[in-house]
Amino acid sequence: MDSIVTKTPDQPPQVITKTPFQWLSHHWERWINIGVHNDLSLWERKRVRVLNGITAIGLSVYFSYMLAFLVSPDRPTFWFAVLAFMISFEPALLNYYRRYTAASYYMILQNTFLYTLIPIAKQNDGSEYLLITASIMPMLFFRNIKPIAFLFILNVVAFFLVRYAQTVISPLWHTPESANVHDVNLFLFILTLFLVVYIFRIENMQQENRLIRRNEQIRQSLAELKAAQMQLVQKEKMASLGELMAGIAHEIQNPLNFVNNFSEVSGELIKELQEELEANHPDDVKILAGFLKDNLQKIAHHGRRAESIIKGMLDHSRTEVGEKRPTNLNALAEEYLRLTYQGLRAKDNTFNAKLTTSFDPSIGRIDGIPQELGRVLLNLFNNAFYAVAQKQQLTDETYQPEVTVTTQRANNWVTLQVRDNGSGISPAVIEKIFQPFFTTKPTGQGTGLGLSLSYDIITKGHGGELMVNSTEGEYAEFIIRLPVSLAAETQRLTPTVNEY
Repeated sequence: MDSIVTKTPDQPPQVITKTPFQWLSHHWERWINIGVHNDLSLWERKRVRVLNGITAIGLSVYFSYMLAFLVSPDRPTFWFAVLAFMISFEPALLNYYRRYTAASYYMILQNTFLYTLIPIAKQNDGSEYLLITASIMPMLFFRNIKPIAFLFILNVVAFFLVRYAQTVISPLWHTPESANVHDVNLFLFILTLFLVVYIFRIENMQQENRLIRRNEQIRQSLAELKAAQMQLVQKEKMASLGELMAGIAHEIQNPLNFVNNFSEVSGELIKELQEELEANHPDDVKILAGFLKDNLQKIAHHGRRAESIIKGMLDHSRTEVGEKRPTNLNALAEEYLRLTYQGLRAKDNTFNAKLTTSFDPSIGRIDGIPQELGRVLLNLFNNAFYAVAQKQQLTDETYQPEVTVTTQRANNWVTLQVRDNGSGISPAVIEKIFQPFFTTKPTGQGTGLGLSLSYDIITKGHGGELMVNSTEGEYAEFIIRLPVSLAAETQRLTPTVNEY
């Protein structure tokens, strides 16, 4: 028995003695794990452990025979036990060197050889019944039907050949003192069959427990991945919102400048109006009042313009998934194209690009989630402007960056195309362009989630399609196809810039 010494700084050493069962269990685990390593699959791990366990059973049986017949006059049985004991180590040895399939074949064919030879050579032995056990073992060690069927048929044929040979061939020797070996071998056959099934059952239970633990680890990892994914998606949404901020600030600045200017002018008009009232000049008062009225109308108009821009910004910043509603795709595309372009120019006022739009007024409204579609458009527009800006840096001054946005209707589908005359996309990149975390931008400039999220929004969220066409060195074109629902079909309208 093993003893374990434990020692702590404040306590004297303690000796923990293992019980015989613990000692046996410990060394049993060490034996059946011969050849097991982390690269094995669960099934391969079980095969190795079961094979080592059956090897241990065989060694125990043969060693018992050696002890039982050590001083017996039945010397052939003793020497057969010695031979069987010596050749029964090989399966564990082959497992140690990771020759797992060879170990499985060796185990079964060794039993076939021994239990065919011994009962023919020795009268009243009964060990031929162990061929039945050997015929079952292939199902434990192989998954392919061919070796299972071959080894099963081989052992069954060997069993019946042995039974036939016993009727026509005289045994090589017969020892009256060992006549009870036949009954012992029958008992060992039943016991071996039981132990094989028991070991297999124990391994199945352990494998099931390992699977439960692994599944729990996978569930925890999946929960962590989902949390990380949500953070990345939120980061991507905030990044897209940040891309809009410069454009929105520019858009708001214009009406605010008008409001400020007209407010100052209106203040001066009120001062002049007071002076004219004091001077009793009614005609001049009417003229000044007209100017003042015009200024107030302009202030109100630009105030509403700023309000609509802020409303659009709030719609875009919503994080919850909204409900589908009839959406003016033309107005949405025009608004986001302008905001994206102004945002880029706010960062680099030297950048200029030609914006070409061709909106089909017949598409009317589609059923969609405006803020989600806006994120898709923002991503496509940003990519288009990035592509032409990169090409502009690499070419001469004759290159004119251009981004074209087109909508059209065909039957029950609406198509929106975003095309740029940048450097295009290679076929190798196109194959992976919608994969999460794939990006061709330098580190820190792209998360690789923009097109992946856009693809999910269009395909899963709207039942549409997102495709890409490109000729490397000439252009890249992203195509959105969205279905037209019956509800949206009933609401045709003339597109306006701010209404979506």
